[in-house]
Amino acid sequence: MDFLEMMRQRKSCRSFDPEKQVSREDLLKIVEAGRLSPSGCNSQPWKFIVIDSAEAKEKLCDAIVVENGATGAPWRHQVSAFIILVEQEAKVMPLVLKHYQDSQRFAPGDIGAACMNMCHEAFTLGLGTCMIGVIDQEKMEKYFGIPHGCEARVVLAVGYAADNSPVKKIRKPLEEVCCFNEWA
Repeated sequence: MDFLEMMRQRKSCRSFDPEKQVSREDLLKIVEAGRLSPSGCNSQPWKFIVIDSAEAKEKLCDAIVVENGATGAPWRHQVSAFIILVEQEAKVMPLVLKHYQDSQRFAPGDIGAACMNMCHEAFTLGLGTCMIGVIDQEKMEKYFGIPHGCEARVVLAVGYAADNSPVKKIRKPLEEVCCFNEWA
């Protein structure tokens, strides 16, 4: 399958089979896809925390609930494993730091690229994923020992989809999002 076909078929999974567990071998392959991702100035501003024990998953499920019980993942208790992508201090070239006055300028995009590569690897392994952005940072620090100042940027849910039926992707037309040589 070519890459664009994979992109047409890959979807965010929000219904996982709670009876099927993802192996640590597959979880490490997914993390490897993140580790190999490009980053600004090769800073690799990430740390990946794999959550696969029952106790850690319960804590994670609590940490993705924010004030008043809001969560972007009501299905979270079905998930086999999670991977927390934590942003660390980026070491960038002096010229970049001087120009932007911010060593973290590219880090959020780098984390996003790593997360998407992890989603692609999971897809090739027959697994479903969903990126979760609703996170209680204080709980992440307390439960998982994340140092203050290192932001948990995204949590990747990983598991076997309960429903593998195709989904029709709704995307803006190419001509609406692409132009050549100037904004049009």
